[in-house]
Amino acid sequence: WLCPYEILALTNRGGIIEAIPDTISIDSLKKNDPSFTTLKEFFLDHFGEVGGDTHAGAKANFVESLAGYSIVSYLLQIKDRHNGNILLDNKGHLIHIDFGFYFLSSPGKNSGFEAAPFKLTRDFVRLMDGPNSRTFAKFRELCVRTFLALRKQCYQIILLVEMIMEGNEEMPCFRGRPEVAVRELRERFRLDLNDRACMEYVNNLIDESLENWRTRWYDRYQRYCVGVL
Repeated sequence: WLCPYEILALTNRGGIIEAIPDTISIDSLKKNDPSFTTLKEFFLDHFGEVGGDTHAGAKANFVESLAGYSIVSYLLQIKDRHNGNILLDNKGHLIHIDFGFYFLSSPGKNSGFEAAPFKLTRDFVRLMDGPNSRTFAKFRELCVRTFLALRKQCYQIILLVEMIMEGNEEMPCFRGRPEVAVRELRERFRLDLNDRACMEYVNNLIDESLENWRTRWYDRYQRYCVGVL
């Protein structure tokens, strides 16, 4: 599950972005809800007790959206994934916004500190009942299905990027090396693997992302230096 939204460019440096209603960033949630402790507790307070239809639906929405955005974030190398750029909606979906850094670019003068394949924090995993739970197994399954579905469309996706790079080599996301960005994008689709090998590949990405120390330290930097919780 992903939440597409419209962006209308008005000039080469400005435009209009569609608002996403009924959402709050995880950062704002932590700052403005005095009772907030963890996402797991928030879901209990907001969507009712475990076993109820509302809670089960919200949790399923969270897992489906987390899987979708995890794989997309990896394939496009979307960075700056702090909690101000990750929203929750009123149905439990996780929604990423602010795609200012991707492919070869990253915050901090392209320091590349966010080296994990995607953001998979302890708080996310706790909400899914831990890495050995049935819910986490479902998350793994959905990540594999997402990867395979996108891989079937890889040539169209790569073609779109190649069309963008024509005459736009100096875009920050390419860092003057658009051919490298396209080559690495193609490599991430792992066209050399069969579907069974892709399953192992995606599960390895999940294991590498799980509570990755670079993700933890990037969140700590955002907390102490920028004020994003």
